[in-house]
Amino acid sequence: MAHYLHITKMAMLDLEKHAAASFPLEAAALLFGTISDNSIFVNRIEPMQNESENKQTSFTINPEDQYRLLIKAEELGESLVGIFHSHPAPAYPSKRDQRNMRLNPVVWLVSSKTTGTWVTKAYILENDDVVSITIHVSE
Repeated sequence: MAHYLHITKMAMLDLEKHAAASFPLEAAALLFGTISDNSIFVNRIEPMQNESENKQTSFTINPEDQYRLLIKAEELGESLVGIFHSHPAPAYPSKRDQRNMRLNPVVWLVSSKTTGTWVTKAYILENDDVVSITIHVSE
């Protein structure tokens, strides 16, 4: 089944700026919006502080901050639809990411600058397989 992530160009640029500001350390953000059938719509991004002890190769989001944002999303009629983070390696979920994808069954956006420009890809976990999904960027 095909899935589509809909996000604005401005939101994508904001995610890249957040990643660039943390580079070469991993950056993280939460994506909030709505889901309709197989389409995921990102309405809002929330850049987060990476609280991992090993920021070069992992990220950790403060659970209290995440909880506060989940309450806000509920009040706005939104839900957590994605988790973004940057990678020092290519834009593909690591083994640790894949374990966390089981705990957080939302879209995972992984961004990397291994080629000199930011490349962002979206993934979901389907039947324990990492599946790439299409990103539709709109003005």
